[in-house]
Amino acid sequence: MRAFIAFDFPEQLKNQLYQIQNLLKNISYGGSWVSKDNFHITLKFLGEIEEGYVEGIGRVLKTISLSNVPINIKVNNIGYFNRKNNEYGIVWLGLEGDMDRLNAIYDFIEDNMNQMGFPKERRKFSPHITLVRRMRTNMDFNKVRNIIVPYLGNQYKLDNIALMKSEVIMNKRVYTPIVSSKLIDHNNNRR
Repeated sequence: MRAFIAFDFPEQLKNQLYQIQNLLKNISYGGSWVSKDNFHITLKFLGEIEEGYVEGIGRVLKTISLSNVPINIKVNNIGYFNRKNNEYGIVWLGLEGDMDRLNAIYDFIEDNMNQMGFPKERRKFSPHITLVRRMRTNMDFNKVRNIIVPYLGNQYKLDNIALMKSEVIMNKRVYTPIVSSKLIDHNNNRR
């Protein structure tokens, strides 16, 4: 199965991302839009894996959940990768907040997946949320940014880390959690 490890989002954040996506749809004339159910932050792309890896990956996720509290993030900017004429290869939202802790979790996953035989990522970890691929618009991106900025800045907790299966069903990309683990704020659970 094709798989990756990611932070899955709370419904409130998915709703905000969907609202931002709709603003982009109104100022564009095409693109491949990420489904509302598929919003996430990728921590490690694994590629094709065998079922035998699932249990070990699940143990790594459980270790993370037992040693980390939820991560506070804010969606703070919008950007893009790979512009060609009026087409933006990937339009993404950037993050701020507990980035040191997010990076520590990323490093832990990288080290553990490497021990399981997966190669380490060569590129620097750049956490972002993909909204659309191949978005076409005649609007200057600074104007796009000005439209989106008022919708940024809300704070959210990331607390669900998952091994996700990626498959195409009826010509649509679908991400399904195979195993997941919740980060628990132990201070808020005491009475």
